[in-house]
Amino acid sequence: MALEGIQQKKQFIESRARIREFVFGIQDGLISTVGLLAGVQGATENTLVVVIAGLTAMFSGAISMAAGSYLSSAAQKEIFDKELRESEKLLEREPYMAAEGLLKALGEEGLSKEQSYRMVKVLSQERHVFMRTFQEKVLGLGSAEINRPLQAALVMGLSFIVGAIIPMAPYMIWSGLSALSVSALLGGITLFGVGAFKGKLAGKSLFLAGLEFFLVAVSAAGLGYLIGLVVQYFFPGVSIPAG
Repeated sequence: MALEGIQQKKQFIESRARIREFVFGIQDGLISTVGLLAGVQGATENTLVVVIAGLTAMFSGAISMAAGSYLSSAAQKEIFDKELRESEKLLEREPYMAAEGLLKALGEEGLSKEQSYRMVKVLSQERHVFMRTFQEKVLGLGSAEINRPLQAALVMGLSFIVGAIIPMAPYMIWSGLSALSVSALLGGITLFGVGAFKGKLAGKSLFLAGLEFFLVAVSAAGLGYLIGLVVQYFFPGVSIPAG
């Protein structure tokens, strides 16, 4: 692999940091919306109520997911940056202790004492390189892409909206069980594709990864519809007639 190819591989690996938000957002948008639409459909025959409930859940869910992703990513970034600052202070106060820690870490990775010593001696001549190596090898503070909380929030929120729109689309054309059936089917097919995509990135079976996501969507739709029927049975007053 050429040097340019290695750099492209590094960039691709770093870009996968957003895949978690994408997969989590779209699958949550799909599953929660399918389950909600099925539940409301089971409790009322009014398609307008189903659509309004779906739109409300879509936007509120997207905002909630984006805010949660931003806060968690920002907190992770603050903790990460704090550890980096403290490691720099440690290196300033106790350079020999840092060198001992790096020697031990290199030895645990299989290098002999002589090799570890020579490597630490070379690295110590460049403070920045030594510091980065110490942070990664000794403290486990790698250079993972975790410092973009706003980007994480946007990916999470937008993917949630995309996931929610897909099962809602049939209710713009059909109504009743026809819309519910097409909604669940579209949600299942989309989740199968997302699962297959995840399986490809993880080097696993595309079919099994897709099937896992598909079964979850179908189960959510069925459970949501049953809950709606139970609500209608015990609280018939919530049923809103069509028209």
